[in-house]
Amino acid sequence: MKKIILMPIMFISFLVTQAQEKKETGTRTFKKFKTDVSVGYAIQQGAGKTSGTKGGALFAIEPKYAVIDALTVGLRIEAAVTANIDQTGNSSSSAKGNLSYLLTGDYYFSNKKFRPFGGAGAGFFTTASVTDKTIINSTGDIPQSTKFGFMARTGFEYGHLRFGVEYNFVADNAGYLGIKLGACIGGGRK
Repeated sequence: MKKIILMPIMFISFLVTQAQEKKETGTRTFKKFKTDVSVGYAIQQGAGKTSGTKGGALFAIEPKYAVIDALTVGLRIEAAVTANIDQTGNSSSSAKGNLSYLLTGDYYFSNKKFRPFGGAGAGFFTTASVTDKTIINSTGDIPQSTKFGFMARTGFEYGHLRFGVEYNFVADNAGYLGIKLGACIGGGRK
């Protein structure tokens, strides 16, 4: 019964949004929907305290909706794995994995082909951490926790190419800096 009622409502909603979009076509420069796909380098918080390997990799996907040409809102899903391997033997080595789900917003300072932006986001980070002193329990589980955090970023888009630098603020030294290079799928000029 719910499906029978829901289908006509969805169809009418689709027609209404299509009609509104056709009225607005003269005012927009860019398409409303796009998805950013990025890979990059991640540096965990406090990585400068030891010598050795200090970094890792990240992958992000972020579907976005342009409220206006200069402002987009989206949902960033990102996985980052970082390691801090001490080669002096004076302190412990560690590895961290972060999986984050953030609501984001970006403001673009230009509507030209080169578009610098600034943005922020807030949401949840699930962090798993292992050190060389960690004792894994008998079931083999790695301890993990979910924390609220936020992110600030800056960068630019050139056509469908995207470059960004962002810092993820997470409690208990789980934060990290991300340097990303990616592609924008969709969202180009109309």
